Amino acid sequence: MTKTTLFEPTNLGAITLANRIVMVPLTRNRAGAGFVPGDLTAEYYAQRASAGLIISEVTQISQQGQGYQDTPGTYSTMPR
Repeated sequence: MTKTTLFEPTNLGAITLANRIVMVPLTRNRAGAGFVPGDLTAEYYAQRASAGLIISEVTQISQQGQGYQDTPGTYSTMPR
């Protein structure tokens, strides 16, 4: 049996990770006007960037899919 530790580098397909720490997607409820992530979101992820692999937060694909207030979306509410 091979002994591995949490802080050893590892490969995930073609990507080499510095360690085995992974932060799962979270909803930070920090989106601003138009459901766009702002400075608070950038600061949040910057504070955690050295920990390991970060899978960024989930986004809704339509306003009807919004489950929480102030979450980012991948659509526009602007009229065409």
